[in-house]
Amino acid sequence: VLKEDGRHACAQSYMWGQRGGPPGQAVILFHYAPSRGQQPATGLLEGYRGYLQCDGFEVYGAVAAKSAAIRLIGCFAHARRKFDEAHKGQGKHRKPGKAKQALDLIARLYAIEKALKDLDPEARHTQRQIKARPILDEIHAWLQQALPEVPPSTLTGKALTYLHNQWPRLIGYLEDGRLQIDNNSCERAIR
Repeated sequence: VLKEDGRHACAQSYMWGQRGGPPGQAVILFHYAPSRGQQPATGLLEGYRGYLQCDGFEVYGAVAAKSAAIRLIGCFAHARRKFDEAHKGQGKHRKPGKAKQALDLIARLYAIEKALKDLDPEARHTQRQIKARPILDEIHAWLQQALPEVPPSTLTGKALTYLHNQWPRLIGYLEDGRLQIDNNSCERAIR
């Protein structure tokens, strides 16, 4: 990379991480690219059919919009992280506010996932419909009420906006028991 033709040694480049494969046989791929633009994502996903779990980086949305064969699934860890940053941004003497409320609601979803982790995909799917769907409905109702109450320029406002914009993708994990609530397994592979 330091001696790449046509690029300065200090030019920024990127590693794209992908994780997939059948259960118990994960494949992890790292791909070097000089940009985070749509071109590398399009090339990596060419011919792909199925679920694509990712954060809200809109390059993925643009790629999926060109292919009816790709179904985007959101990442609750990314949504949670934004509320965590908002909560911490309130300082040491913070009062429980909307960011803390969101963290508590999302924690309930993660508790369900922890309890269901050893189930087969079909049973996990069924249990999510019974246990997680009502909490997601509660979160969505809370979001609709909270969103207009918080200035969008604040950290909490940005977290609420992200949650709102990503909502259809975030609830996508309910569709199939093989899906995860987040893409942390890929994030861990990057580390």
